[in-house]
Amino acid sequence: MSGRRRRADEPAVTGHRRTGRTRTPFAIRPALRLGRRLAFAKVGRAALIVALIGVPTAGFAATSVVVQSTQPTQQEQLRYDLGRTAARMQVLGPDLPGMRQDPVEWQYTEAARNSPASKAAGDLRTADLLAHVPAGAVSIPVASTPIVLAGPKGPVAVQAVEGAVWSRALEGHWHVLGGRTPSARDELMVTPTTLARLHASVGDTVDLTDPATKRFTIVGTMRDAASAPDAQGVFLPWGTTLSPTTGQDRTGAADVTVYLPSEAPTWSEIRRLNAHGIAVQSRPVVLDPPDERFPAAQRNSPLGWYLGAMALLGVFAMFEVALLAGAAFLVGTRADTRSYAIVTSVGGDRRFVRTIVAGSGLVLGATGAVLGVAAGVGIGVAAFRLVDNGDVGTWPGLHVPATLLVAIGAAGVLAGLVSALVAARAATQINVLAALRGSLRPAAPNPRAERRRRVWAPLLVVVGAVMTLACGVGVLVLNDRPVPQDGWFWIVGSGVAVGPCLVQAGVALSSPWLLALVARISTRLGLSARLAARDARRNPVRTVPVLASVMSVVFVASVAITWSASSHAQFVRDYEYRTAVGVAIADVTPTGPDGSPEGYDPALTEHARQVVSRVLDEDRVRVLGVVPEQGGERPTDVVLPHDWVHRTCRANDTTSCSRYLTERDSTSPHVWTGTVDDYAVLTGHRPSDAVRRALASGKAVSLWPEYAHDGVVRLDTFRGQRWDSPTITADSRPDTTTTIPAVLDVQTPRIQVGVFMTRETAARHRVPAVDGMLVTTQTSELTPDQWDDLNSAWQGLGGADRDRWSGPTFAYETGPVDAQGIVKALVLALAAAVTIGATAVAIGLARSDGRRDDEVLDAVGAAPVLRRRVSAWQAAILTTVGAVVGTLLGLLPIRALTLRFTAGPPGTLHMPFVADWPVLAVLAIGLPLVVTLGTWLLAGRSRRVTVRRAL
Repeated sequence: MSGRRRRADEPAVTGHRRTGRTRTPFAIRPALRLGRRLAFAKVGRAALIVALIGVPTAGFAATSVVVQSTQPTQQEQLRYDLGRTAARMQVLGPDLPGMRQDPVEWQYTEAARNSPASKAAGDLRTADLLAHVPAGAVSIPVASTPIVLAGPKGPVAVQAVEGAVWSRALEGHWHVLGGRTPSARDELMVTPTTLARLHASVGDTVDLTDPATKRFTIVGTMRDAASAPDAQGVFLPWGTTLSPTTGQDRTGAADVTVYLPSEAPTWSEIRRLNAHGIAVQSRPVVLDPPDERFPAAQRNSPLGWYLGAMALLGVFAMFEVALLAGAAFLVGTRADTRSYAIVTSVGGDRRFVRTIVAGSGLVLGATGAVLGVAAGVGIGVAAFRLVDNGDVGTWPGLHVPATLLVAIGAAGVLAGLVSALVAARAATQINVLAALRGSLRPAAPNPRAERRRRVWAPLLVVVGAVMTLACGVGVLVLNDRPVPQDGWFWIVGSGVAVGPCLVQAGVALSSPWLLALVARISTRLGLSARLAARDARRNPVRTVPVLASVMSVVFVASVAITWSASSHAQFVRDYEYRTAVGVAIADVTPTGPDGSPEGYDPALTEHARQVVSRVLDEDRVRVLGVVPEQGGERPTDVVLPHDWVHRTCRANDTTSCSRYLTERDSTSPHVWTGTVDDYAVLTGHRPSDAVRRALASGKAVSLWPEYAHDGVVRLDTFRGQRWDSPTITADSRPDTTTTIPAVLDVQTPRIQVGVFMTRETAARHRVPAVDGMLVTTQTSELTPDQWDDLNSAWQGLGGADRDRWSGPTFAYETGPVDAQGIVKALVLALAAAVTIGATAVAIGLARSDGRRDDEVLDAVGAAPVLRRRVSAWQAAILTTVGAVVGTLLGLLPIRALTLRFTAGPPGTLHMPFVADWPVLAVLAIGLPLVVTLGTWLLAGRSRRVTVRRAL
């Protein structure tokens, strides 16, 4: 009977009978149409999801426009390099056969193997560039040279460009701003900033005082197109200070570039010029290069780093969007349960329902992506117009990267689709009959999902923590190897990055347990806290994503802040003070024609002091004596204090293993001479009575305990030292030694002054100290104007000494300043923005999802302020739990990277683990307090809800 009934129930089949399981035809177009309609059925929810996708999309689109606008195209690069000319020539090597250039990166050259150019050494003759200009070709020679003009307050040193750069053929590289171009040899042009510095106007005269003496008339203003608007410069006719036939200056040096307005050398002609050490940038060759490029010259574009960073940030942004938008889709799915139940009751299968929800995500994602890309392009264009200052070297032109924008838009669409997938699965698991009845009973927990959570949550936490620490040990082992560069670094480095992510995933899975614990604790905090905690625990579909979003962004901020604090601690640990803070020093070391040091010259030092005193008037410029420590071309007696310790240092530190104890540098001499007041300036405080008595009685002062032994310091003299002499080590035997009674005065922190004595003491013990250091105190580092004034003063008043000394270069002691404050501020701002946004989403979804709860509260007579308190407590719970957990997890990868159990091998630089607890406290506690306060002030101020149905 049952068999006949089964056969009777089978559908009649005509024709050929199909074997196997059949599936209902899938109507994708009606499903997508329903999805589109449901997507915009709730305007508020749709606007929220579109904003979550559109805002980061707009940010990435704007960033891509701005960054792409800093990269010149080939045509833009040629326009600046050549202007309107066809080619340019420059000497890049000796006049020997064998040099070859890259056809595109024309300044990249190589020497052929076993060619004369590859064997060249020392100072060799270079070709006369002007003599190799193609016969009959029009040329514009251009060179740069320093000059001195007579200014209103003294000499003005400025870099001049000599040549007809105002020619129309060079428009694009140089740009005429106003006035007219020079038509006589006694006319010049200047930049607007130089015109203001000279207190002159177009039509005034100015005197050139060096390297020639001549009066010029200012006929106009112009500037280099790749310079800032406030750049200084003077533009002179060719041959004013340089040789008109060779382009050499008074020292015989030449650095000339010849532009060819109409003649473009071919590649074969360029190769012939290469044989004379001349490189050529030819427009036709660059646009159509031969197949002879050098692999090393095809350098990677900096856009590669930018695209990598964009991809990394994009993945993180998609993760955040998927969490928050996914929560919004889940809440929307729960609100639309009756609609999905009706679709199911009329025959829609699970695929159809899933497609409806996924279609909603696709439509909202596309809408947010299109609006975000359009807004981002507009913001990027506006930002470019705002920051473009006319410097084509920084902002060559506005570029809208279409391909990259399409990829960003596609990522936004994908984010919307991925955000809807979990909700699509949830829509197929509803109780159809209960939904058609209008039942609002919460869905029963899934026992299988709960069992999986109990297994995976602790497993991910343990595996992630163990992986992070194990890979940290791997980084430690690889760092201690003699040759650490290999592929293992990528593996263990990835483990350090992936491990904390696994821990976060485990914590996110266990979030319902954390919220349950918070709900249990909140029973003692009042009604509003209890309601908020229970709501968060009973609705994990909208609270867990928000908590995970806050936790992830705070984790990234914690990692960045801890890394910044640890790297700054390493910088402070290894920082060596030259002098006390606020002291500026400059060594006056003359050099010979070949650039080698020639010892100190008291007359040159005194001349430099007189010139510098004209500019630096905050404190008098002092002259201190120093002992030569370096040899030059001529044999020199080198005097060094004897190190009585000679310990073997595994790594550098700022005390007993300081680099100062072993290195020799003219800017940090070891033996100084001067007065008691000079000693006070170097150390930054008044000397003690013992030090003052020692200096007055003819003793020396040792500022390092390594140089003092049994109340004396010993100075070792090594005679006949040259620049190529063997390095002096602890085993080197001195030619003579000098013992001087001394007292010990160790500074905290230590400064790079080894032994100090008066000039009289040095003379008594025949210590060859010579005046060679300028010392002064300043309230801050020298400003650019002060540097310009110093350079101008020396170039204008230095006379013949300018060829022996390049000019004053003061090193100002600031101490180990933390320059990463802006990084911490940006990280905190990012964390605050994402946390505020996530909290706003959580509160908005809670208000939308809890409409029935508000009606019940209103019906039983609850005051409207209760809703404000509940919203504030919800914000406090979610942000505090997420921020605290994220901050603590952010310490894990840095702790793993800074593991150290031993001192390590010699030369190992180990970064210490230092947590910036005040900033981390602001991140973990201060940020949730701010968000909670903002929620209290803004949430729950709407009018009382209206009960629309019987309770």
